[in-house]
Amino acid sequence: MAARLLVMLKAPIPGLVKTRLAAAVGEEAALGAYVAMARNVLAAASASGLPTAVWYAPAGERALMEDFCGPGATLFPQAEGDLGARMADAFARTFVAGAGAALLVGGDLPLLDGPLLARGAALLGEAEGVLGPALDGGYYAVGFTREGYVPEVFADMPWSGPEVFSRTRERLARAGRRTALLPELPDCDTVDDLRRLAREPWRSRLAGTPFGAFLAARTGDPFDRDPDNRLSVP
Repeated sequence: MAARLLVMLKAPIPGLVKTRLAAAVGEEAALGAYVAMARNVLAAASASGLPTAVWYAPAGERALMEDFCGPGATLFPQAEGDLGARMADAFARTFVAGAGAALLVGGDLPLLDGPLLARGAALLGEAEGVLGPALDGGYYAVGFTREGYVPEVFADMPWSGPEVFSRTRERLARAGRRTALLPELPDCDTVDDLRRLAREPWRSRLAGTPFGAFLAARTGDPFDRDPDNRLSVP
């Protein structure tokens, strides 16, 4: 059963992406970080060999997303609503289109790579659901088989809170779904996340990637909370 990969991205527009990070390092640097990590994710998607669709927001930014994702990218606008409603819609539309399984990831996981995505897809041949836990208590990946899909896991969830992963796993268990787990990884939402990724062992793993280049090219201190001494990007 070939799984489809769904990548949730926001258009790279200052003030729209990584707002918590922008509060500490400024909108320009936050945009640079987001573009770099999203390019890491797109490279991982390509390396995975999985059929991939990018689900983007806002819906009116298709031209920008075509330019950002490159020629031949499969693009769909995200639905309205909170994150849960948008993810539920992406899964529902993918299954209606005939997919037997789907794995969904966001654009803020610089450490994502092709083998990890391929592993997540393979696990959907063994279990009805897949979760990739993030260090902050959320998750960076979620997947379902068509028969195992549980849209209720996306309803009334305190997104960005530290209990998202545990509550999602509990809901899957109550629904009787077998759920496989991917390795726990850090994502990048805050300046503390950026600080963690700039240290070993993560920095070495990011070398040679767009996000690794972003870290290497910084001309200021990316962790300085002083608005007058924020990270600048060449």
